[in-house]
Amino acid sequence: MTNKLARMPRWQKIGAFAVLGVLLLLLLIGIYRYRSSLLLVALPFVISLVLAYLLSPLVLLMEQRRISRKVAIAVIYLLFALFIFIAWVRVVPLLAVELQSLGSELPGYLEQLQNIISRFQDSYRQFNLPSNIREMMDKNLDGLGDLFSARLERLYQSAVEVIGCTLLLLLVPVLTYYFLRDEQNLKRALIRRVPGKYRHSFLAIARDINCSLGAFLRGSLLVSFAVGLLTYICFLIIRLDFPLVLAGITGIMNLIPIIGPVIGALPALLIALLQSPFQALKVTLILVIIQQVEAQLIYPLIIGRSIGFHPLTIIFALLLAGKLFGFMGLILALPVIIVFRIFFRHLKFY
Repeated sequence: MTNKLARMPRWQKIGAFAVLGVLLLLLLIGIYRYRSSLLLVALPFVISLVLAYLLSPLVLLMEQRRISRKVAIAVIYLLFALFIFIAWVRVVPLLAVELQSLGSELPGYLEQLQNIISRFQDSYRQFNLPSNIREMMDKNLDGLGDLFSARLERLYQSAVEVIGCTLLLLLVPVLTYYFLRDEQNLKRALIRRVPGKYRHSFLAIARDINCSLGAFLRGSLLVSFAVGLLTYICFLIIRLDFPLVLAGITGIMNLIPIIGPVIGALPALLIALLQSPFQALKVTLILVIIQQVEAQLIYPLIIGRSIGFHPLTIIFALLLAGKLFGFMGLILALPVIIVFRIFFRHLKFY
């Protein structure tokens, strides 16, 4: 394949890449046009595929100890069922209580927020500011209040929507089982469909993707879980309202590189500010310390070296994926560009 492509005239290479680019663009346009329906249908399959991918090394380890694949999957499912049962008994009721409390106290929080903005407006109106500057500040502060109110309401609605997706997510254990059980058959079927002259290159790309993406996904989930757990413990200590909900948001947002920790910190800071300015200061210190511990200790220990992308590349990918596919796009943006980087790294040799 390498020799054949190397002997191709330059104009043929350019034409081939142009056709490939047009086809890729048409595919992206089609995906964008029907993205809502595709995401709804694909969500349980994507989650199941990721879970099977993460659990596969554990199944292989048990197979190496002469445990059959079906028994290994059954043992993992029993452990997972035990974990779900404990979470259902201990965590879900607490989460439901916090969400119910947040829903009942949301109007009071919004009123407090408006009062804070009004007091701030009254304080700066005492100064002899030009009328145009005063009008501009009033307009921006009113917009800021509306923005925070909308974000608080959206936070509550999103949490309720996640719980509402439970029926759809019931498919995940079933799909994950079939992905794990038929992993080798699926791999062989995929490899058989690759033309023989491209098979060696395909396997090399697949090995590199498996090495890079597997370590990144497993490490990112462990890091986010550690950050969420540390945040929850600290929020409990300082008696912040809704510690489980806010720590869960912080941990989930930590999956999004660079901007995720900032987005995850905003709800906690806002709730803390509505409790008291001193509480907001404590929350700020806690989040800064946890992020430093993550950056200097947890992330290097679990994931190891950096993924090697420039921050501008990551931010661009996040903005594009977030605009096209919403929250799921933010979560999947970095794994996708890792795959594309490996693919184009191999492609340049051809």
